[in-house]
Amino acid sequence: MPYSYQRRKRQGGRGLMTLLILLLPAALIILPTSMLLLAGLIPTIVAIIVDRDTEKSAALTVGAMNLCGVAPFIVQLWQQGHTVALAMRMLTTPHTWLVMFGAAALGWLMYFFIPQIVVAVASLSAQSKIKELEERRALLIADWGTEIMARPDPDKAEPAGLMDNLDESDEKRA
Repeated sequence: MPYSYQRRKRQGGRGLMTLLILLLPAALIILPTSMLLLAGLIPTIVAIIVDRDTEKSAALTVGAMNLCGVAPFIVQLWQQGHTVALAMRMLTTPHTWLVMFGAAALGWLMYFFIPQIVVAVASLSAQSKIKELEERRALLIADWGTEIMARPDPDKAEPAGLMDNLDESDEKRA
C-alpha cells in the first residue's frame, strides 16, 4: 500500500475516535435528544455504510430527508419537557417511526429516480433541439438550394439523415 493511503487511513481512524470522545459527553447531557436521533437516523447510518460512492450521494440524500423526518419530533421533545420518558413514549409510537423512516424512504426514492428523470428530460430536450435544427436546415435548403451545401467527404462516414433532404431537393428540381 502507498504511504499516503496508509497515513490517511490512520488519521481518519484517529479523527473518528476524537469525534466519538467529544460527542459521548454531549450525548449523555442531552440524552433524550440523543436517543431520538440515534433511533431515528438508523436509515442514514445504513446509507453511510452501504454507499460505496466517494461523494456519498445516497448518504447525503437519505440523511437530509431522514433528518427532515426526525426534526419535528425533536422540536416536540424540546417543547414538551425534554425527558427520557417522553423520548421513550415517542419511540414507542408507530406514527413516529412511520414519519422518520418514511422520510428516509423518500430520500432513497429521490436518490434512485431523480437522476433518471434528469436524463429523460435532457434527452427529450436534445431530441427537440435536433428536430428544430433539422427543420431549420430544411428551410435553408428550400430557400437557398442545395448548391450552397458543403459536400461531405466521400472517405468519411456520413452522418445519418444528412443527405435525405438533398436527394429530395434534387428530384424536385429535375
